[in-house]
Amino acid sequence: MKAPFAGKVKKPQALIAGILILSALLLTYFFIIDRSEDFGQEQELTDSISVYSTKDLTGKYPLKTDGKKEKMSLEDRLVAELQQYYGKTISEKSTQALLLRIKNFISGLYPKDGESRFYAILEKAFPGLADEIMQTLQKMEQYNKWLDENESTISGLNDLERQGMLWEKRRVLFGDDADIIWSEEVLAYEKRKQEMKDTLRMLDGSNDTTIDEKLAIFKSTVSQAYEGSPEAYILESTDMLSKVFFGIDSVQEELSKLDPEQRKQEIARIRKGMGFTSDQISELETMDDYRNRRWENGLNYMQERELIANEFTGAELDEQLRILREKYFKHEAKTIELEESDGFFRYERQRIYGRN
Repeated sequence: MKAPFAGKVKKPQALIAGILILSALLLTYFFIIDRSEDFGQEQELTDSISVYSTKDLTGKYPLKTDGKKEKMSLEDRLVAELQQYYGKTISEKSTQALLLRIKNFISGLYPKDGESRFYAILEKAFPGLADEIMQTLQKMEQYNKWLDENESTISGLNDLERQGMLWEKRRVLFGDDADIIWSEEVLAYEKRKQEMKDTLRMLDGSNDTTIDEKLAIFKSTVSQAYEGSPEAYILESTDMLSKVFFGIDSVQEELSKLDPEQRKQEIARIRKGMGFTSDQISELETMDDYRNRRWENGLNYMQERELIANEFTGAELDEQLRILREKYFKHEAKTIELEESDGFFRYERQRIYGRN
């Protein structure tokens, strides 16, 4: 698929260049913090990955080696590509720091044992360096956590004060290695990430611009930030970028004001502007219709659930809720029960039109 936001896009030189799911996870990491979807629930997971290859999610990827395609497990592919792209410079702290993206990718795929899986991959890819790399990444995670916790303070400083504060923290954590880690490549990456954060923050509160104007700003910023960069493959992932755009608060506010048919037409128009083909738009509309039915069913369930919760208590309440869940969710009733026992109510989440 041609890049929807740029003319000629360079092939990425970073790790896992051909894996679209990695693109999606990285974009979430690049763009903004509070834009994740609820991948923990089985139906939401099915909905979210519908545009990706099933084989991509079962751990099998085609890898070219000497002109031949072989089937490799996800772990083996990561080992091979880590060695290919980072093997020559992996002893350098700046290279080790870049692997935090891959660690986050693995943790996203395997929430229960992602860290141990990633460590095993490192041991295979770079024998003798796994512990050192993990130590570097732990410090990077401390640094990123500190950035998040102090974001409001940092954003209020002028450029000189901000750089002084950042470098002081970097040297506390990394000593002289800070100058190596925050090399030109890493600084450029952080700049791209910050540009997108600033744009999305601006668009979130941009209630005096039309959706077309928001889309133009978004597409322009993405192209300028990533064209020709190691993350240029982001420009080719129309689905991923559209999900980020639909997650913008002011976009959702405009869509929520429309009646269902108008909203359907507007979402289709946005998708066309994002670069989707007519066939893709039609397929996504079918998915939207399915999601709309699920949301309508779920909201009706929540209304009836509230009435029952106000009328019954104890074991009688449990039985009435069991019957109600089976009425609305059939074979999913047990899943809903388990979610609720953990305090999660999926239909109390925000509805994001065009995405969930």
